Amino acid sequence: MTKSLSIMVLTLLSMPLMAQTIPAPNKPFPIEVELQGDDLGVRAVSGQVSNIATVTLTHTGTQPVLCEASFVNGPERPAAKRARLEPGEETVVTQAFNREIIRVRVLVACSAQS
Repeated sequence: MTKSLSIMVLTLLSMPLMAQTIPAPNKPFPIEVELQGDDLGVRAVSGQVSNIATVTLTHTGTQPVLCEASFVNGPERPAAKRARLEPGEETVVTQAFNREIIRVRVLVACSAQS
């Protein structure tokens, strides 16, 4: 066997091993959003970027609101994010996760501010 043929055979045989060391791309995961305070004119839309869950809050009411979003992903500690929204304002709250994500639940609780 020639040297170049030996190198090619070794390369082909090691490709499955190399493929296992390359991180797999992040898969889409479901995000369930429960919104409390939607009677205040707040809408919530979920999304994701890589391992980051996002919730876009849009406020169509007439008075300022304070919203708290709690992100729950299985074994990781729930993270709470707060946002104050003025009438007509929109903001995005995000949470990055360290582990593989199967499903994320987000509880968004909004209350009127004076």
